[in-house]
Amino acid sequence: MDERPKRRNWDFILMMVTVGLLAALGVQSFVGTAYAWWAQRSDAAWELTGYTDFVNVMNAIAAPLVIALVVVLGLCVPKRVLTRTALAVVSVAMVAVGVAVWALTSDPAVGLGAYLVVASVLQLVVVVMTAVGSPSLVYLTEGRLTRIGSGLLHLGFLLFALVVVALQDSEWMLPVFFASAVLTVVGTTMSFYSRSFARTHPAG
Repeated sequence: MDERPKRRNWDFILMMVTVGLLAALGVQSFVGTAYAWWAQRSDAAWELTGYTDFVNVMNAIAAPLVIALVVVLGLCVPKRVLTRTALAVVSVAMVAVGVAVWALTSDPAVGLGAYLVVASVLQLVVVVMTAVGSPSLVYLTEGRLTRIGSGLLHLGFLLFALVVVALQDSEWMLPVFFASAVLTVVGTTMSFYSRSFARTHPAG
């Protein structure tokens, strides 16, 4: 039985969930900014009397959204190479790794970081398989350059999330951030300008 239609459906679902989570974070940021502006105008001492509670509430609202977004970003990776059953197993295993590290270290950031490292390694495998033309991969877009660009862009997002979640106080923050920036720029360029590049450098 062909698994590709199911994996395309999974692609679409994850894409919609990602858009929804990003939209929710955007709405929260807008509402929070508007409230902070109103509070500062209404109470000159608000930064001293109410700002800390405001930040705590905002973090409490954002935390589950960010965690869900990180998990969804990770789940976008193995769907390229696995059957539906194997995908479920690997996805659960990835979450289990993050939870286990969280439990061992008592630090949710370290747990999310471990999850993102696993997802990044899997994404790197996907990029390599895309580059060599593996027929088992499933993408919504066509063209090898576009697919490689999509893979690099996704890897850049994963590394950027790793920087935000787990590397703020690490010596690896700047190298990983630089790598994420390069991957994002290269991936975006390949994704959006692959046809122009193909016309300029025709095969053969």
